[in-house]
Amino acid sequence: MQPTFSDAETPSADNSDKPVPYRTILRRRNVRLLAGSRFTSRMAQTTLSYGAMVHLGQAGASQLGVSLVGSVSYIAPLFFGVQGGAAADTMSKRVALAFGFGMQALLCLLSAVFLTTTVGSLMFLMFMTSLLMVIVIPSMKAAVAIVSTPSEMASVNAVIALVGSVGSALGSTMIAPVLISVSGIDMVLYVAAVLFAVGAIRVFKMDVEHGKPEPGAWRKIDWKPRSISLRMNADWIRDHRSVGTMILTGAIVVALFEAFTTLIPIYVRDVLNANPAHSVYIFAPAGVGFLVATVVAPWVIMRFGERRLAVVALGCVTTGMILFGLIRPIAPFVSIISPLRLLEPFGVHLSKEVLAASVIALPTNFGSTAAGAAVDNFVNRHTPADRQGATFGLKEVQENALALSTIIALGVVSNLVGPRIVMIVAPIIVLLPVIWLLRYSFKREDQPMMTRREAFALLTSGEESLPADT
Repeated sequence: MQPTFSDAETPSADNSDKPVPYRTILRRRNVRLLAGSRFTSRMAQTTLSYGAMVHLGQAGASQLGVSLVGSVSYIAPLFFGVQGGAAADTMSKRVALAFGFGMQALLCLLSAVFLTTTVGSLMFLMFMTSLLMVIVIPSMKAAVAIVSTPSEMASVNAVIALVGSVGSALGSTMIAPVLISVSGIDMVLYVAAVLFAVGAIRVFKMDVEHGKPEPGAWRKIDWKPRSISLRMNADWIRDHRSVGTMILTGAIVVALFEAFTTLIPIYVRDVLNANPAHSVYIFAPAGVGFLVATVVAPWVIMRFGERRLAVVALGCVTTGMILFGLIRPIAPFVSIISPLRLLEPFGVHLSKEVLAASVIALPTNFGSTAAGAAVDNFVNRHTPADRQGATFGLKEVQENALALSTIIALGVVSNLVGPRIVMIVAPIIVLLPVIWLLRYSFKREDQPMMTRREAFALLTSGEESLPADT
């Protein structure tokens, strides 16, 4: 099912110039339950995925092997993201989320008991959990519009983004590395199962939403993976250029950050000459970036708009990736301001490269969180409520298509030239196909294809500066 609304049909933006205070938002029971479920589920997802990659890194796997495990979770959303979003529109969001998290918990438990921890087994687990996410993610994002009013959406999205980012950061920076160091991959699977189960229990306690989906509506969904059609995506972007270009901007940030996450274990091992489990020292201080992005996002959105925030986020992630590639020449200077130097009186002495990496991770994490908040809020405000699931599903398709191709491409390039060089060229590798897609989407038979500069301007500009459709 493809969303077919036009931008002209979208509800008008709220005129409030101040975001609703977090204290007001958190007084609502449903918001607290939704946020708590997001916190534990994101912690489970990153504990599982990053724990698997650290496990392989410690075992001496190549970057390509790590990238394969990291990339397989994007296959199911790529083929069935739109259908999953459409299915979410036919279901109670509460039931959809509880079912998804519960099944993910069961998969982790069964994998720990019956499966091995080879690359193939981990790829199978990642694929199955990601298959459930094609319904979970659109349901989670569409639920924001159910538990909040239009004036509260920015703040609710920010709260959901904050707790999700904190959970994600804890899972990848602390829980996964510590569990791998202390016990092993089996303990990672057990802990992930418990966290998923907690998320299912919390979301099932939410109030039942008013109204019932149309009986048998799910039978009308076309489950053929038409959403991977280049022509279909190009037509949708052209017909919904405001939402479409915003989603593509966020997709670039997602692809860069996800590729960065898969590169880090081997980067720490080969470039920083440290144990991959020591990535905790890089990402722990970067939690400040998550926090700052979440705190300032509602204010920036209200004052300057979602698109400007998304462009700034893209700049932060791009700059961070390039600086990671230049870590050796800049380490003597950047390491001076690392917050990890506060650990030196306690006998923790780290190399200048690790200290510098902990600083560079701050803007990188800021960008990843800010872009997610901006795009989700933009879709919530500019999409009719009964189409949000399908739109978020298509968003997942485009993000996962770009992330999958980016992770595989950078994994191959990293095997050839090393993780340091690939960090420098990563932004170009991600940006070029998006620019081409925009040029292809807006091509007209009687006119030459737009230039790359025009396509980039289209990607980063607001609706008011886009050329009118003919």
